[in-house]
Amino acid sequence: MSRIGCLAGVFDLFHVGHVDVLERARRVCDRLVVGVLTDEWAIDAWGQRPFVPLVERVQIIEHLRCVDEVVVVDGVRPEWLTGVLGARTMFAASRLDGVLGVEELDGIPAELITVLPLGRDSRSPILRAAIDQRQSRSSVA
Repeated sequence: MSRIGCLAGVFDLFHVGHVDVLERARRVCDRLVVGVLTDEWAIDAWGQRPFVPLVERVQIIEHLRCVDEVVVVDGVRPEWLTGVLGARTMFAASRLDGVLGVEELDGIPAELITVLPLGRDSRSPILRAAIDQRQSRSSVA
């Protein structure tokens, strides 16, 4: 049986840090499913709509070699994760903007969560300023 892993995030203002976390997740599972969170989820969490429309965020993720499947989600629920997807691992990102961390995975059994440490981050000062401004308005990345 293959090991299915899942990672969820908004992936707004996609950058090299997102690529790193997706590639690291894919290395420890046989199949990586990426849940792209809806604009409504982002509005509830951040208080504002993402910069990049949902359809474009999905298309960016779909074109990565390390991603096997992309689904649009409005949150991550244990019954969906293990029942529908058959995932055995839910990846959480450590301090990466727009990717769910452990604190956003309420209800997911701890034994299913694998935390991926922060890798590279964008060096673009304009991108960093936009991300930092958004994060200063919200406690949820």
